[in-house]
Amino acid sequence: MPGRPASGRLAPRPSPLRTTPRSAVGYAPPTRAEDAELWEVYDELKRLDPVGDVFANALRDAIDQLLDGEHTGRWDWYTLRKTEKTHMGTIVEIRLHNAFEFHDGIDMDYRIADIDVDCKFSQSMGGWELPPESIGHVCLVVTANDDAASWYAGLIRVTSDKVGSPNRDGKRKLTLLGESQILWLYDDHDLPPNLLLKLSEADRERIFTARTGNRPTSGQARLNELFRTVQGQIVRRAVVCTVAMQDDSMKRARDCRLEKHLGKEGFLILGHQEQDPEIAETLGLPRPTKGQFVSVRVFPADAGEVPVVVIRDQLWRVARPDDPAVVAPKARRSRDAS
Repeated sequence: MPGRPASGRLAPRPSPLRTTPRSAVGYAPPTRAEDAELWEVYDELKRLDPVGDVFANALRDAIDQLLDGEHTGRWDWYTLRKTEKTHMGTIVEIRLHNAFEFHDGIDMDYRIADIDVDCKFSQSMGGWELPPESIGHVCLVVTANDDAASWYAGLIRVTSDKVGSPNRDGKRKLTLLGESQILWLYDDHDLPPNLLLKLSEADRERIFTARTGNRPTSGQARLNELFRTVQGQIVRRAVVCTVAMQDDSMKRARDCRLEKHLGKEGFLILGHQEQDPEIAETLGLPRPTKGQFVSVRVFPADAGEVPVVVIRDQLWRVARPDDPAVVAPKARRSRDAS
């Protein structure tokens, strides 16, 4: 089993970083006539990902991969060491490569619309470090901020007049003039939220120190407390693994629905299989997909109440705060006898 979970307390936050992509000198990306290739890459990415969901999920997964909560218990970007953060660019590049199934580039990272495209990630707006070999090429610049749950992605043709002086590694950053010529694909889009970051410090502390009776804290006890605390919201696999810190974290999450755990308190822990997504949707909850759960406490419903769901031939609704605890119904599973 991995080591002790990380504390529920936030790490010290840095000073606010500049996050606006609009520079002081205005916003003036090239027209289609001025850079047809840049716009061809833009059109292809927009075709593949019209609203940015593929990008957003790849960035969320990249952050979670770097935090490695299953083995470290970490959920906060600012608990990462400086050397660890330097790997983020490579992880983002690989995650996007796999998510979009781009072809390998000839000289750059990707081949998009038959055009070589480099990929650069920065933790802050304007922090992209561009190597000498990127001069003349189209570059996909990406940044994400977990605290703000936002991200940006744009395209820039890297030319000498758009970059500043080289650092000791020969890499250059865009000048304000260069930034003003980024063709933004997705401007301040929502990043799938970091659930543990959104919780209050008191809630996090209670989850990470949860125990059953006088026993030491355990993965099962922490997951029980997580699903008690976070109701009606999607809980992603990364959160489950970070809280449980066990090799069988997903099984432990499913076990939360058992009567000996949260089942006796009236909780349904709904996943992506069997009737669960339909039950969640019918009760007005977000629909879990693969690797996700949503927790809800239910109570027997009377005729005429809405929304309700039928489970085991009985009507159930979302429990109100003053409803007493009842044993939750067991949704039918494919292994059940017909």
